[in-house]
Amino acid sequence: MQRNRKVGRHHLAFYRGWLQGIDLRDLADRYLETGLDLRLAKATLAWLRDTLSQAALRQGKRGEARLLRLHLATGQAPAIPSLEEFREENDPDGFYREEELIRLYLERYPQAADRKIRQRQRLIERQLKALDVLERLLATEPVPADPVSAWFDKPVADRLVLADIPTIGTLLDRIRDRGYRWWITVPKLGEKGAARIVAWLRGYESSLGPLPDHATAPVRSLQTPLLVQARDRETAIVPIEAFAVPQRLSGETGSNRHPGPPRIQANNDHQAIESWLATKSGSPHTARAYRKEAERLLLWAVIERQKALSDLTVEDCAAYRDWLSLLGRVSPEQWPFRIAQSEWIGKRNTPRFSPNWRPFDGPLSATSVRQALTILSGLFEWLVRVQYCAFNPWDAVGRKPAVSPDAPEDVELTRVFSTGQWDYLMAFLDTLPADEAASRLRFTLPFAQASGLRLSELVDASVGRLYTMPLKDGLGVRWMLKVLGKGGKWRAVPMPSRVMDRLREYLARRGLDPDPLANPPETPLISRLGSQEPMTGSALYKTLRTVFHQAAESLAADGKDQEAKAFRRATVHWLRHTCGAHLASSGVPVNLVQKLLGHASLATTSIYTETDDEQLWSELESRV
Repeated sequence: MQRNRKVGRHHLAFYRGWLQGIDLRDLADRYLETGLDLRLAKATLAWLRDTLSQAALRQGKRGEARLLRLHLATGQAPAIPSLEEFREENDPDGFYREEELIRLYLERYPQAADRKIRQRQRLIERQLKALDVLERLLATEPVPADPVSAWFDKPVADRLVLADIPTIGTLLDRIRDRGYRWWITVPKLGEKGAARIVAWLRGYESSLGPLPDHATAPVRSLQTPLLVQARDRETAIVPIEAFAVPQRLSGETGSNRHPGPPRIQANNDHQAIESWLATKSGSPHTARAYRKEAERLLLWAVIERQKALSDLTVEDCAAYRDWLSLLGRVSPEQWPFRIAQSEWIGKRNTPRFSPNWRPFDGPLSATSVRQALTILSGLFEWLVRVQYCAFNPWDAVGRKPAVSPDAPEDVELTRVFSTGQWDYLMAFLDTLPADEAASRLRFTLPFAQASGLRLSELVDASVGRLYTMPLKDGLGVRWMLKVLGKGGKWRAVPMPSRVMDRLREYLARRGLDPDPLANPPETPLISRLGSQEPMTGSALYKTLRTVFHQAAESLAADGKDQEAKAFRRATVHWLRHTCGAHLASSGVPVNLVQKLLGHASLATTSIYTETDDEQLWSELESRV
């Protein structure tokens, strides 16, 4: 136990329970940040016993010092009331004679006749009274300036310090800034350990201040009003739910408002956007994409253009198109707009409740700009249809973005693993330790590459979506997976035998039946470690990015720096591109690739078949 450790109320509650005979595991789970670790609970108990007895000696209470070191309780049992306490509760009017009351008392508490039990009970009561006296002398409240080592067990404190969290104050700031998943940068802490620390902090809100709701639950599980409460509404570059639109820019009297009342319950632009979003069905990912584009335009209109959304003209919309395509691509001195680019761009994956949140995490590609303009044109088309706006200014605006010359688009599909890179990645997986994490990767990567599923579709897959069909020629079955894709459309995706073999190994590693259909239908194909709960999309993204970076380091160690660069750039979506590219190069008809990937348009799938760059390179290479 580290020196200079402070004693808090939770420590004394833990020790009081031990004196009363409550099981040490239960006490550790209830009061200690180390949880059910019995070894650490015993170490904490020994530290408290020494600390309390030394404090009693400093007060000249030698008897109490010895008494507090004793464990007299043999188990958690209800305390025996005194005869007077029994009389007050059961005979306040003096109805019974003394001998009758004693007989009733002994019938209810026969152990009261045992002299040793009574003596032990009196000693425990003395222990508790002595502890109450010492609590007033020793117990203190944590303050933000305290080092984490003053309050947490050494292994926990060391992990926090390694994550650049040296004090209670920096711990609070980290949680308030990053929310529920603040712990992901703390080595070997985990979700349960983080929850115990948050519960401990909440126990001392009187001295540390309250924690927001997003510290105890994932943001997506919280209602929007709760997030708004976490920060004041303001007219600044903030999420739309926390954005305060000035009255004059609210759109209530916008120049593009349709004459007469609209066909929706909306008095201003913000309400009109919410009405539009409420009509959109499909996946949550599609809904977030629509909200993102409407949010960006509303912020730009009010803050940059200083106009209401329903005041935007054709010229404004053309300026927004150019603004989108130039953002993050030109030097500050060449930036032609009023608000600096840096004000709009923040770090990727910053939570929406964080003051550091920004609507962009970098420049947009030309494809992303075109997609944004298509969504916004659809928004205004809908506003015209419900008679909120008089006309759609986007109808007169071209979709071709003004891309800066110093940032050309890729002319060849580069976000794909070559056959050699893929073989290297599979071989790299075989070098990982034989644990559940590696087993999950050995299934997930081939599964993603063979199926071409999107990230959201991967984490949504469950054994209940698997089914078999008999082969047309000969005996045997083929395994298939039902996938709910974009736009709420279902499609059937083949599960090759090599992928099913990896799945059976992975299920067995998780303690489940290797036969997928013998497990509960809600069992996810990809789960959290040590759990049968599905992974979140962000967790899977980070997990696969980590293994790509590990493969890159392995290549770099072999002197293959150029090859390592591809793995450092790789994202989960590369696996989907790799699926399409490998199938197309092996001669699979493009319409079948389209069906597998769930593309609405054959033109989208054609990106995997339209390039002959490597063939051209090979021809030239052979002639030089």
